[in-house]
Amino acid sequence: MSALPVLVAPPGPHGVAAYARAVAADVRVLDPAVRVVTPDDLTDLPAGTPLHVHVTDRMWGTSPEEATDRFTSLARRHPVTVTLHDVPQESDGERNRPRRRAFYTAVAREARAVAVNSVHERDLLVEEGVWGGPVEVVPLPVSSVSGGEAPRPDGTIGVLGYFYPGKGHDEALAAAVAAGITRMTVLGRASDGHAADLDAFVRRAADAGVEVEVTGWLDDDEMAVRARAVAVPVIAHRHVSASGSLASWIGWGRRPIAVRNRYVDEMDALRPGTLHAVEPEDLAAAVRAAADDPDATWHGIHPVPVGPADVARAYVSWWQALDAPARGVVGNRWDRVAGLEPDPPRVSVIVTHYAQPEELARTLAALAAQDHPADRLEIVVADDGSPEAPVVPDGVRLVRQDDRGFRAAAARNLGVTASTGDVLCFLDADTTPEPGYVRALSRLPALLPEAVTVGRRRHADLSGVAPTVPVSEVGPTRELSEPAWLRDEYARSGNLLRADDRSYRYVIGAVSACTRAFFDEVGGFDETYTTYGGEDWEWVHRAWQAGAILAHVPEAVAWHDGPDWSGRDLDRAREGNRQTLRLATDIPVAGSAGRGLLPAVPDLVVHLTGEHSDAAVFLCVDALLGAFPRATVVLDAPPSTAALASDPRVRSGAVPDGRVIWRLDRPVLVDDAGALAARLSALGQGEEGWVEVRAADGTPLGTASARRARRRAQRWGARVGFTAGELVASGVHVVRDEPHLEAWVGGWGGLERFT
Repeated sequence: MSALPVLVAPPGPHGVAAYARAVAADVRVLDPAVRVVTPDDLTDLPAGTPLHVHVTDRMWGTSPEEATDRFTSLARRHPVTVTLHDVPQESDGERNRPRRRAFYTAVAREARAVAVNSVHERDLLVEEGVWGGPVEVVPLPVSSVSGGEAPRPDGTIGVLGYFYPGKGHDEALAAAVAAGITRMTVLGRASDGHAADLDAFVRRAADAGVEVEVTGWLDDDEMAVRARAVAVPVIAHRHVSASGSLASWIGWGRRPIAVRNRYVDEMDALRPGTLHAVEPEDLAAAVRAAADDPDATWHGIHPVPVGPADVARAYVSWWQALDAPARGVVGNRWDRVAGLEPDPPRVSVIVTHYAQPEELARTLAALAAQDHPADRLEIVVADDGSPEAPVVPDGVRLVRQDDRGFRAAAARNLGVTASTGDVLCFLDADTTPEPGYVRALSRLPALLPEAVTVGRRRHADLSGVAPTVPVSEVGPTRELSEPAWLRDEYARSGNLLRADDRSYRYVIGAVSACTRAFFDEVGGFDETYTTYGGEDWEWVHRAWQAGAILAHVPEAVAWHDGPDWSGRDLDRAREGNRQTLRLATDIPVAGSAGRGLLPAVPDLVVHLTGEHSDAAVFLCVDALLGAFPRATVVLDAPPSTAALASDPRVRSGAVPDGRVIWRLDRPVLVDDAGALAARLSALGQGEEGWVEVRAADGTPLGTASARRARRRAQRWGARVGFTAGELVASGVHVVRDEPHLEAWVGGWGGLERFT
């Protein structure tokens, strides 16, 4: 398939629709094979076809709720990248703002990747609580400046674009009155639903002595003529988004007077000299000066930086980067690369073996029949000290280690060391894959370098079956029961799409895959595991904490010869307990570790920064450990009181790499830990990786982060892969410098004695 998505370009005069059509045309100049469709054509596209759409709620429905339904229906059928326009903000008003936020939040959550047209809008997404994940910034383009001499000014002050309250017409009118200008041009028409507002504005202007001409809709050439003729171009809107009006003024050679805000400052830095930024109180004086000096309203730069071709190239580069091993997947959302097919990766299959020559022969024959390209498939047999060396066909590499008991972890590591592929697939000798196994299991790792995939291990009695008999044919005829605990969990979690800290239990090492780069970064299997079981779960948990994306791939089927635990002379209760005891040490998360024992690596670390009074530190640490008894609290300086120094949960110096680290900027009293505990526990398990914590009164208390989010940020060099949120913890209060400790330890007195 093409590396570029199908571009959706709506018809109609809306500015976002016109921009979508322009971008599509410019992208097709770079790649004529790119397909451009209208919304009406979407029903003809096969499900899974990647799309790019430009989004504002007003183009997607008559209400934000209808727009949400329409977009989410589309996103369930297609992987969609989006450019968000008209991002929600304070000027929307408290009636519409929450509804618009909900729409944009749903779009960002369902989209495969998000773009906006300015850093200002990217910041707005975070500030409005819409989206804290990766966002691509592609500025609006400015065409080369229109040629010809500047026409004679017509004596009017001009405002460009659809009329609606907050667009800046009232500010421009007030400036015109103060500057003694008696004529004004509204370049455009009323935005839908705002015709009455425009009529009222014209009447207000007349009462103030200013005659207003409304041009109505004009085509591009007519609009350019009128815009170039106005005496003083002004941009003063309060609803600040990426401004097509500003780009248009600049493209016509004009240097508009723009009331300063974050977006105007950003554009002033991007295109120096093309606008005149002023403070709101200076607008009237700037208008008067421009009317007296018409040449000041022209910038004369040919061409202007960031033109249409630059924007098209930026979009193409972004889409192509998304199709490469992607850093844009948030949380565990591997479904966001649905429909994408990578070039077949170089795969090394590591087959772990011990004294199973018949099973090994069957599995090697099945690997020779894979539909993955043979020149991109390598087979390594890692023998765990069989009494006799296994026989392998030409082209299969054999590596062996001494027999010192069950050492599957060491054998797998040995096989990896001897292999060369970019994707590693692990199989046991008695687990025989169907023909599409390698292709299916290696797809996600080839797209997402952090993906760890697990196939479907079915069970059958394959004794006596010749190696040449296809297992996909004989397996169903001899099928044994499949472990219900696995089947049920895959169904419950959407094939691990909704994975969490304990989902390592559902990744079976005998049918798993990952990239070599990720395997090397996480570190190999723990070779101290020298009895049956557990080594795969420990590795997967470690990978998960490093930011792995877990996925069950049910179409990657391999058949295990015999039932679960087959061929092992084991006391299941004893072995189960042994494995649980070992993993309780290595996997210190709720549900896996003990309930009261302190883990070797703390789950929650609270780092209290700065210098504070001994009393405030004592109360804070005591309250924290009362709320989170298995946490570790780190102080910047050694504990100054014996009560703190004697508690092994309190330390100073380096901050341990806890599953969650809360950097606490000031001492607090945790009165009710419920909401805080739930939010901190959930970090890294869903899409949220960071949270800004605030006290009950809104005072900032620092940032909490998940290890998974921190590791992804280190890997990619930016905070990507997880969203950021905010938590106002109603049960957390800032501690005063000298709280009443006797009241605290005695358990009497209200909050006013401590906060």
